Amino acid sequence: MSHSGHIYPNGAFYVKYLMLVYGNEEIWGSLPDADLATLIGAVDAFNERLRASGELVDVQGLVTRARAVRMAGDTPVVTDGPYLEAKEYVGSYLVVDVDSEQRALEIARSYPGLRFGPGTGGGIEVWPLMTRDGADH
Repeated sequence: MSHSGHIYPNGAFYVKYLMLVYGNEEIWGSLPDADLATLIGAVDAFNERLRASGELVDVQGLVTRARAVRMAGDTPVVTDGPYLEAKEYVGSYLVVDVDSEQRALEIARSYPGLRFGPGTGGGIEVWPLMTRDGADH
């Protein structure tokens, strides 16, 4: 079911949201294997529920840290990213197609990684995506 940024006959408006999932590499990398397997299972079940509801457009884990491309004078230069020294980084993303910002935030609040363990850190940024007409509804 794709409802990307348009109005349905019942008047509901649907829009896509990008969710950036942040985590602390040092903490997540130090989890015992059993805990990591439990977390992965919970996230897989979470993704499957969203897929079954038709709200999940895409979900991917990120394999390595990002590279940044910025202009240095007149030349695009590639460096290791992100620019800021941070303990948290984007480890995965989701794109959902839902009927309201409230639903997108509900999905973000229910992400299993947020509650997995005390002190694991992390969070989710929720970004509305522009529609083809350029509006950010």
